[in-house]
Amino acid sequence: MDNAFEPAGHLDLASEYFRDQGLAELVVSSQASGANGYSVAIEPDIDDLVRLHQLVRERRAFTVLEFGCGFSTLVIADALAKNADEFASSDAEVELLPADAFRVFTVDASEAWLETAIGRIPNGLQTHVVPTHSPVRAGTHNGQLCHFYERLPNMVPDFIYLDGPDPQDVGGAVNGLDFSHRERTVMSGDLLLMEPSFVPGLMALIDGRTNNARFLANNFRRSYDWLEDPGGDYTMFELAEPPLGMKNRERLAYCAGEDE
Repeated sequence: MDNAFEPAGHLDLASEYFRDQGLAELVVSSQASGANGYSVAIEPDIDDLVRLHQLVRERRAFTVLEFGCGFSTLVIADALAKNADEFASSDAEVELLPADAFRVFTVDASEAWLETAIGRIPNGLQTHVVPTHSPVRAGTHNGQLCHFYERLPNMVPDFIYLDGPDPQDVGGAVNGLDFSHRERTVMSGDLLLMEPSFVPGLMALIDGRTNNARFLANNFRRSYDWLEDPGGDYTMFELAEPPLGMKNRERLAYCAGEDE
C-alpha cells in the first residue's frame, strides 16, 4: 500500500460544506419526492456524501461511473453540474471534453431502488444522470470467486464510485458458493474487466467493502497509488501512469487546476 497517497476531500467541516454547497436542501427536497418505500430505506450519510462531492469537484471530474445508486447519485449529479458550469466559464478548449462529459452513469441491480434514486433527481440535474439496470451474477476472475454486472454502460470514466451491489442481489453460484451467505462479503470484479481501458488519472472511491478493495488491489495489473482508510471506512485508488498522449495530458492538467 502506498501511504503517500492522500485523498483530496477533507471532512473537518463536513456539515458546513454540506450546507454551503446546497446539498442539505437538495437531499431534504429529494427525500420528500421519493417514489416509493425505498426512499426512506437508507438515511443519507453526510460524511460519505461530502467526501464524494468534494472529490468529484476538486478533481474536476468529467465522467463518473457509479455502482449502486442512492443519495450518492444526486450528489454526484450536483457536483458534475457545477463542474460543467466551471468548465464553461474557464478558458479551456471545448475539444478537451470527453464524449460523455458531465454525466454520471449509475448501475444498479434493483429496478425499484433505481426508480427511486432517479425519481429524487430534480429536473435541472436529470440530464447529468444515465441509469442502467442490470442483474449481477456470481463468477470468477483468475479462478477466484467474485461477481459481475451482466450489463455495463458503454463509457470510459475518469472517476468510479463503488457502493454496490447488495450481496442479496447477486444471483448464481460457483461450485456451490453464492453470496446469500451472510458472512460472505461482496466481491465486485467489474473494475478488473474494465481495467485495460482505464485512462491515466482515473480515481476509484470504494465505500466500505474493504475485502473487495483488497481483492482489487491484489488483482489489478496496472500501477496505482492507493489508500485504505479504516477510520473513514473507504479505499481510494488512482491510476498513476504517464499520460497516453497530448489530449490525456491536457485533461490531466485541467483536472489538476494547472490552467489557473
